[in-house]
Amino acid sequence: MTTVIRNGLFFDGTEKKGRKADLVIQQGKVVGIHATAPAIENAKEIDASGKWVTPGFLDIHTHYDAEIEVLPGLEESVRHGTTTVVMGNCSISAALGKDEDIVDLFCRVENMPAQVLTEWIKDKITWKSLAEYYDHLEQIPMGPNVASFVGHSNIRIASMGLDRSFKVSKANDSEKKKMNNFLNEAMEAGYLGMSIDMLPFHRWSGIYSEAYKGSSVPSQQASVKEYRRLANILRKYDRVLQATPNALDKMSGIHILGMSSGLFRKPLKTTVVAALDLKTDKNIHKLVTTLSLIGKRFLNADMRFQALSMPFLNYGEGPITPLFEEFPSMVKVIGANREERKLAFQDPTFRKWFRKDWNHKATSVFPRLLKEITIEKAPNNNLVSHTIQELADQSGKDGLDYFMDLIIQYDTDLVWKCTAANHRDKVRVKLLSHEATIPGFNDSGAHNVNMAFHDGALQTLKQSLEYPDILPIEKAIHRLTKLPADWLGLDAGSLELGRRADVCVIDPSQLKTGLTQEPIEDFHPSLKGAFRYVKRSGGVVNHVFINGSEVFSAANGFVADLGTKKYGQLLRSQN
Repeated sequence: MTTVIRNGLFFDGTEKKGRKADLVIQQGKVVGIHATAPAIENAKEIDASGKWVTPGFLDIHTHYDAEIEVLPGLEESVRHGTTTVVMGNCSISAALGKDEDIVDLFCRVENMPAQVLTEWIKDKITWKSLAEYYDHLEQIPMGPNVASFVGHSNIRIASMGLDRSFKVSKANDSEKKKMNNFLNEAMEAGYLGMSIDMLPFHRWSGIYSEAYKGSSVPSQQASVKEYRRLANILRKYDRVLQATPNALDKMSGIHILGMSSGLFRKPLKTTVVAALDLKTDKNIHKLVTTLSLIGKRFLNADMRFQALSMPFLNYGEGPITPLFEEFPSMVKVIGANREERKLAFQDPTFRKWFRKDWNHKATSVFPRLLKEITIEKAPNNNLVSHTIQELADQSGKDGLDYFMDLIIQYDTDLVWKCTAANHRDKVRVKLLSHEATIPGFNDSGAHNVNMAFHDGALQTLKQSLEYPDILPIEKAIHRLTKLPADWLGLDAGSLELGRRADVCVIDPSQLKTGLTQEPIEDFHPSLKGAFRYVKRSGGVVNHVFINGSEVFSAANGFVADLGTKKYGQLLRSQN
């Protein structure tokens, strides 16, 4: 079937300004870009007058590795114009390992319900190797195109066994050889690269292997020498290192910069989570971008920080939130049951410990401001929409004592929210535009009860309208499409003759009013009674095409067979 998208303001994914043009799609490819396309018999015509016609967007940081097995249409990304997603971030993936280990890796790191994740993954792993996993993905009826990193935690477990992957930082020669072989196999199969994790807040759930419950995931147990050795394999293949540094240890950023350095060798493309404007340290974003620029200028490094396009709004269920993983007092409590948590918060010794953690003076991702923590949901409706500090003041109690008493009373039935970072609009837009960043860090598919950033690309476009002097629209589109695709080594992100037709039609008049700023609850049947936070974009996205086929329209919603018919492709590295 031939489709003609007429009269739109056309952006090809480069930094060229938009121009009025007609786009012709045939057999999944772009076959014509005309000032005025000729009439084509039996073609489907779409009038895009007043609209933007852009390449489909890339989401460079997702954790769809589990969800894609049961909901391969990945509707919550496609509806926002995303046509390519990148999985396997933060050292964890489904590509390698036993089903029980994969559940334990994902469940707490990504705060996904254990029952749901078990039903999605347990006894479903049919692949025995990294190459077989890609063969498996080739058969999935995926909605968007999919690319992936291989997780270092998976490689470590497979090479060293579970016990040694947690207990030993220095692998022996046999284990090193196994790691090298796994990574070489992944590179030969076309993985984008490898992801590592240095952030102690990412912990093993212990659903199946309880001995390591609450321990930082295996990637964090590795020595810097191990990271470097594996990074050199990536360098050989000209692939990418995805790194999650330790937010509380600035030396981790230096180590990552050293791996990216191209002095007397090829630079290693390195994408780092993340360039955030933290409330607790308003200069930290300058430090990370400066680090990248210094590395580029003096060390021939190629390091890009991922930038989130909206305020870092997080939700907590009583004591359960990834933001509390930085508190030593909360590590054990987060993995406990309801009664154990109640007893802990009733214990004066624990309360003193929690207060000490809360009042620490070091840089923190979590701002720890009770005046900014608002109750979203509670059995007592009189609490809703008030901050913890307001309610504490009304009751005449100390704020932190009041918060702990609420947790004792309601546990996870108390839902609260706060913005931890990216609260300053102009700073956020400057980060999205900065040469040291790539827009991303949406974490789509993860932390489903804590946040929802699936519409990250649209939020970037909205801000390009508000701050055109900082982020012109053509630059914003380039940074959401061709720039990350080319940098990662993916065949995606541009609309040129002969290229795959991944297309999004945007109504710019809806960008300022059509995007929801706060998420809504979605009780999808596959969640077995649980919910996830999702976003909606009203009439902003008019049409989405993947491989030349329309999969979503504002008028008709999703095509009926999204998730059962294959529209997207597995994208292997082009490097």
